[in-house]
Amino acid sequence: MPGWRERLRSLIGRAAGRPSGPEVYQSLRSMALGYDSSTIAVPDGERWSGAHVAVMEIGLPNATVTILAIADGSVSVYFSTGAAVIGAGEHAAVRGVAERFRMVFAESRGLLQQTVDFPMPDPGQVRFQVRTVDGKYSGVAPEAALQTGRHPLAPLYAAGQDLLTEVRLVAPT
Repeated sequence: MPGWRERLRSLIGRAAGRPSGPEVYQSLRSMALGYDSSTIAVPDGERWSGAHVAVMEIGLPNATVTILAIADGSVSVYFSTGAAVIGAGEHAAVRGVAERFRMVFAESRGLLQQTVDFPMPDPGQVRFQVRTVDGKYSGVAPEAALQTGRHPLAPLYAAGQDLLTEVRLVAPT
């Protein structure tokens, strides 16, 4: 069975030449949030944090940014405009921050609501999505409240911002 990275690259390759960035984004997002956790192979020496998939999504006025970390070490950032950074988890610095991101999400799932689907954030909102061994969870908060550091979900936001920063540092310009 092909790994996560190979499936993403295949999807993007099939989408090349097609006009809709939003369609590619929706496909990548659906694939990530619907990922079969039984197929996740945790790399040797990596700890299992309990969060199979951890996602932070930021609703902007004209787009959504999705920051994703999977237990197999995969880390990606998707933009609803169709742009993406895939394979950032191949860098050790990103993997370390992604592990903390998934750990914070797993430890914070009590602050989230169990869900059957993963809704998109509205503009000005940040949505947190996590899949663990015991279910699917989602929570939302205004970004302005998270930025103060006083909202209960602020630690998730801070961990997501840390991961986004590490991805930016390794992403090709």
